[in-house]
Amino acid sequence: MNESQTHTEDRSVNHICLYLPSLRGGGAERVMVRLANEFADRGYTVDIVLVQRKGEYLDDVSDNVNVFDLDTRRFLAAVPSLVQYMSSSSPDVMMSTIDTANVTAIVAEKLSSVDSRLIIRISNTMSAKTEELSHPKHQIVHLAAKLTYPHSDHVIGVSEGVTQDVVTHFGVDPSQATTIYNPVVDESLLTAREEPVDHPWLGTEVGPVILGVGELSDQKGFDTLVRAFNKIDTYPESRLIILGQGDERDSLLQLAEGLGIAERIDLPGFVANPYAYMAKCDAFVLSSRWEGCPNVLIEALACGAPVVATDCPNGPREILNDSSVGSLVPVDDVDSMAKEIANCLDGNTADTASDKWDQMFRISDTADKYVHALDW
Repeated sequence: MNESQTHTEDRSVNHICLYLPSLRGGGAERVMVRLANEFADRGYTVDIVLVQRKGEYLDDVSDNVNVFDLDTRRFLAAVPSLVQYMSSSSPDVMMSTIDTANVTAIVAEKLSSVDSRLIIRISNTMSAKTEELSHPKHQIVHLAAKLTYPHSDHVIGVSEGVTQDVVTHFGVDPSQATTIYNPVVDESLLTAREEPVDHPWLGTEVGPVILGVGELSDQKGFDTLVRAFNKIDTYPESRLIILGQGDERDSLLQLAEGLGIAERIDLPGFVANPYAYMAKCDAFVLSSRWEGCPNVLIEALACGAPVVATDCPNGPREILNDSSVGSLVPVDDVDSMAKEIANCLDGNTADTASDKWDQMFRISDTADKYVHALDW
């Protein structure tokens, strides 16, 4: 622990609350757990407040972090319980993430009598998300965000594109917005990538393995990946593994069955250590239709995987430095994706030296930036 981490009496912020819906196996949830543990290691009092205490990452929370359960099923119903938490615990600063939690955090902060600094973290490109999703719930959240986001004390976007999006489309003052990339690379990742993988297709001579990781949802575009995989004629022995769980699982399996490639595709579900898969795959593909700052792309680079990513809003172009590292393809372009995956398997890939990503997205460096934003 360095000198700046030990002199806690010199700082104005000592008690940090991180608020989000749950700790299910998503990228935003993983980031919040990493930040909570890092803040606690630095001597802060840290609370994680959840709308529902559930999710795969609960076991990853440090014993030095307090976890509070609001135990409600709908995000608006969480407001009274969140107000009560704020009144009884009086955190110096509260940081929320995920749209529904951001909206309720702003409402609760205005209703409470506590003078806590409120920071909302935007992890996705909301304008693109709203264009893609027509469900009334998402339209309501979009409208609520437009009404409430300008009333937060500060906004953190996880990429320059996300920050610009929230300024342009949600009325946030540019002076109140900051870009901080996700804290992704830490010692646990670097250790985990070296672990063995219990999968019959990895570490064998069965053929090259292509990997996708993420929630099985429309956003992640895995249907495009399956169709692109089907078009890689030069590697008929190749295999595709997609790690994650979600509502699109059955439709993806049906698509693979219809294309006649079901026996070459595996969907194992949520895997606690995807990094070992990333380190051993022959190509990693991010097929998303929109993002914010895709953790899995950074993780794959840190694991040394050759990468192909869609040029979606936002994050991949920034992470891949305009294609100087890895390959960018248009969103939903099956032919371009198939071509670039084949190039990866041919060995025609840009430099993905993992030490660059170890430094650029190190949790210690990123946490320093968060501490500065929290204590502004």
